[in-house]
Amino acid sequence: MPYDETSWSYPEAEGLYDPTMERDACGVGFIVHIDGKTTHQVLLDAQELSRRMTHRGACSADNDTGDGAGALIGVPHKFYKEKVKEESGVDLPELGQYGTGIIFMDKETTTQSREQFSSLAQTVGLSVLLWREVGSNNSCLGSMARQTEPVMAQVFVVPSEQGLAEEEVAKRMFML
Repeated sequence: MPYDETSWSYPEAEGLYDPTMERDACGVGFIVHIDGKTTHQVLLDAQELSRRMTHRGACSADNDTGDGAGALIGVPHKFYKEKVKEESGVDLPELGQYGTGIIFMDKETTTQSREQFSSLAQTVGLSVLLWREVGSNNSCLGSMARQTEPVMAQVFVVPSEQGLAEEEVAKRMFML
């Protein structure tokens, strides 16, 4: 059900609650499918939630550089499987047999960062399957943020040994 900002108001004063004592503060929003279903709509709803929390974007001196926001989403396996095959010719393993994430790296040390990440993955029995360049649109960034904009890359990590149970793979991903 979409949120309608015009339909909301503070509740009436009752017991210890007094709406005149409400104050703005940073917040956290949660958008979920209670059944764990992975859909694109969750991401769209989270984007809208973030947009409506304008107070959340603690602004810098340029009044245009916020402190950022993020979303933790389920792995869109079918999408990734098709995209990775199309872009790099690599077949992803089945869902639960790989992990993926977006890594933010300094422009000057991207190569070293990738090497260090790969080494760290090896210490927990994982290996990097591939790095994927992530498209971005920085037109919304403030001037201060643009000066330090990181390089973003998506990494896909798989177990170094075959035949591990999904629970063991998840444990290693967590350690990484």
